[in-house]
Amino acid sequence: MTTKAILTSLFIISLLSSCKKKTLEQKIESLPPAQTTAIATPSKETIANMENNSFTLSCGAGCAATYTAEEISQDKTSVKVKFKVENYINDKLEETNEETYLFYYSNTGEIDKIINQETNKNILDEYILDAQESFKEFAASLIKNKKVEIPQVNEQGNSANTKYRISALPFDHEDYYSTCYVKFDEKECANRYPKYSYPENKNILEEYGIKDIPTSFFMLPKINNVQPFILAYTDSDIEGYDLIVAAKNKVISSLQIAEFDGETVNDFIITKNFEIELYTRKNTTEKRILKKKYRIQPDGKIK
Repeated sequence: MTTKAILTSLFIISLLSSCKKKTLEQKIESLPPAQTTAIATPSKETIANMENNSFTLSCGAGCAATYTAEEISQDKTSVKVKFKVENYINDKLEETNEETYLFYYSNTGEIDKIINQETNKNILDEYILDAQESFKEFAASLIKNKKVEIPQVNEQGNSANTKYRISALPFDHEDYYSTCYVKFDEKECANRYPKYSYPENKNILEEYGIKDIPTSFFMLPKINNVQPFILAYTDSDIEGYDLIVAAKNKVISSLQIAEFDGETVNDFIITKNFEIELYTRKNTTEKRILKKKYRIQPDGKIK
């Protein structure tokens, strides 16, 4: 559906009448893209206080949807919220359905990602900015009003890393993709490959003098006083990953470690000893061929 179609009220009404199950996500995705400028609780604890848990989103001219939380529960890594969604056209209720979202928080209580359980998409990557902000405000209210406690994500590495979520080594891109996208094991993915979205967490990169604009990034265990990052660029036809090693306010070294251009698959493994193994193959069905090896040195240089 194009933006022009969404802004045409007659088309929206016709579409709603013929496809009652269409979710707000599908409507929102068709709008113009946004401009870029706890201690673990018992498993699946249900939260009883459901007051003041609603918000309204605009999905086009004369189109609005009210989200009302009907069930909130949490486990060690996420908060699960089941919403009743009431869709309105020109103030007239057209349909009511349900949508479920998984809210993932950092250990400091900031929202990291919000996954639509039906589509498995992170709405912080997919929805327009206004919709993202409404969901973020709702997520913040859950913590502020003490309806939930902050789920704690395992942090690995030395004491200097304690305020960040660290991806433990080895980091094998093939295993990462299989865990997080093929199997879509959310808990395992969050524990083994905790990821920061951008620009929501750009302050972390800025702290280390990194001016790049990735889609998302990972932090690896520190080496002495230097911090390795993996920057992911996954919002274009040609996807890529860069390894950047930095100290406070200073980039020391960088290396492109993966690229997927539709013709070849170039990926990587970073071992526990900070060795960087670069692999190539024509497609994912072939066996990987090691093409080059590097290592992150104690001073942060990649050789």
